[in-house]
Amino acid sequence: MFIKAKAVIILLVVNLAVIPACGRAQAQGAVTTTAGYAGLSTQLNQIISKEKGTYGVCLIDMRSGERLGLNHDASFYAASTFKLPMNLYLWEQVAAGRVKTDTILTYKQAHYEGGTGVLQYKPIGSKFSIAALSRYSITQSDNVATNILLSYLGRSNVKTYMRGLGGKVVDDARNTTCPQDMAEYMLCLLKFASEHPQQGGILIGYLENTVFNDRIPEPLPAGIKVAHKIGNWPFTGTYNDIGYIEHPENPYILSVFSEGTESRGKAFQTIQRISRAVYEYQEELPHVKILLNDREVVIENPPLLEEGHLLVPLRSLAEAMGAEVSWDGGSRTVNIKYAETDVLLEVNSKTALIAGEEVMLPVPARIVGGRTFVPLRFVSEALKAQVDWDGADLTVNIRFDENRPEDLSDKVENVMEVITTRVTDRFIDLRKIIYA
Repeated sequence: MFIKAKAVIILLVVNLAVIPACGRAQAQGAVTTTAGYAGLSTQLNQIISKEKGTYGVCLIDMRSGERLGLNHDASFYAASTFKLPMNLYLWEQVAAGRVKTDTILTYKQAHYEGGTGVLQYKPIGSKFSIAALSRYSITQSDNVATNILLSYLGRSNVKTYMRGLGGKVVDDARNTTCPQDMAEYMLCLLKFASEHPQQGGILIGYLENTVFNDRIPEPLPAGIKVAHKIGNWPFTGTYNDIGYIEHPENPYILSVFSEGTESRGKAFQTIQRISRAVYEYQEELPHVKILLNDREVVIENPPLLEEGHLLVPLRSLAEAMGAEVSWDGGSRTVNIKYAETDVLLEVNSKTALIAGEEVMLPVPARIVGGRTFVPLRFVSEALKAQVDWDGADLTVNIRFDENRPEDLSDKVENVMEVITTRVTDRFIDLRKIIYA
């Protein structure tokens, strides 16, 4: 039985990873009640309680990891939102070298399905590359392209994969899901893209360039990128959308599902109102402040939270502390030098070297949006700083000695430079005397 729209809203607010490890059979966050999203919950309740049908919502704030859920675990018809986890599975296979994007697949009679997409008008026997089919299945929500890919990948393989990502509403015979599961799949896509920027970036690019932008993106300000996938099943009054919204300060994932709605137009309006309310609420969220010796430092990207640990862009933090940062793209390692301290980190590795000695990191360094994010406390303390956290004000204060001690090598180099200069000057003076 579905929980009706007028049911009491349940809030999920958990300190989970911003880009968590999407491991096999990952457990999802426990449901707790909190005041964190109380204001937004009231707004959403006012929106949907007046509408016919059932709505389900799952919101994940990417900075804090907090969640809001309304009918978050109720079963809904997935419709074309299924194409998101299917394509994530496909591109993970590509990244692993098990699937080649230039492989050619043939359109067979069994693949035909009407509805959305342009391939239904192509002749049976037409051939397409896997890359093209993936693009069609997302940007055009093409059903024929999806069926061809699903035949190639194996439906049971995709369903097993969805369960492995933590999906709770996965039926081998029926195309069902829940708002929370779909939000988890989007979260896993972001993690995949951070670890495999090329393959993940392609799929996110498809999601950002779909031709269907009449739900979550519609009421948002111009220029806000939304990577999303819609789904329709008019026979049950189902209209869905799952998206990653790149809010400039507080990006988030929003999953909205419906059933038994009054009409397509009314469902679209309701999803748009939900989307607008969430975006405006995210606009007002407090920001984490980073202080260096009580002075606020501006970093180019807002911090992330992963498994309870704050991650910040490395170069901004290290250089503000007077350290030197170098990047080796071949080994994907970062070297930080401060006085006599030498720290070496490898992206996606939980081990690091401090002065040549191996140490464990609480969470690995990540590449997000082209920036290398590192655990703030680990790097700060490795550079001989003290880290104080004020949870009430969401403020981190890093205290360190600004009178940077010089390396012995630096002193020797400076002395040699002075000696060389003086010897050269004396040599020039002697030449003047000899040739005068």
